[in-house]
Amino acid sequence: MTKMGIIKKLFGKQGASNIASSLLQQPVDCNQNSGINQRLENIYGRNRIDQQMLYEKWIVKESWLLKHEALPLLFGLNPETGIRSLPEQLQNDINQLWDHAKNCVEQGLLKVMNREQNNEEWRATPLDIYRWARISRMELPDAFIMLMEYVSKTIKQPDTRYKSTGADSADDGYIKFDENREKLLGIALALLAAYPEKCRNSRGKVKVDKIVSLINENGSFWLGDEKLELSSTAMRDLIGKWLEPIS
Repeated sequence: MTKMGIIKKLFGKQGASNIASSLLQQPVDCNQNSGINQRLENIYGRNRIDQQMLYEKWIVKESWLLKHEALPLLFGLNPETGIRSLPEQLQNDINQLWDHAKNCVEQGLLKVMNREQNNEEWRATPLDIYRWARISRMELPDAFIMLMEYVSKTIKQPDTRYKSTGADSADDGYIKFDENREKLLGIALALLAAYPEKCRNSRGKVKVDKIVSLINENGSFWLGDEKLELSSTAMRDLIGKWLEPIS
């Protein structure tokens, strides 16, 4: 049985209202107009129910367009409504994530099914998107996490579905990416502790670019002959994410 068939069998024929009610362990008493138990909606809220239904609709698909479907879904948005009418800041966040995604594909850290095509056409499976998002430490909607955790534990992905995009398999790339992130943050912490003045500007504010420059100049002290397999952009994104709350 295909992955699509397994998911449909698991989720049943009643679609979103069936899964929303079963996963939230509430009795189903749907009417023809709404299809959602009013009691369930009162308890959990309309927004949570809508997100649950959104992900149940998309999770049964074999793949998502990386830019136009996967990224909006990671933000809890319906890809079919488009993003042009979204607030400017949210559009900027999606665009920044797209730049990060392209960088990860190039490094073999995000598996796409058709890398040879134009990046606007890149597709990836929902599970691969989810695993990449978790590695990237994105704040994901609870409904998405719950469903993907359930699916990832129930459905085993075949190991031979993708060809390796480099010397290592993409799964090995995930592990290596995590190791590089750990080393990067460790070196950044050591530099902040040892040379705090070199990590700050003239106003005493810690600057990510200064830390990244110090890492590029002095990283060999910690790494020896090894190199961090992270681009400067990836370094800035990661360090900046953790410094942002206090900057």
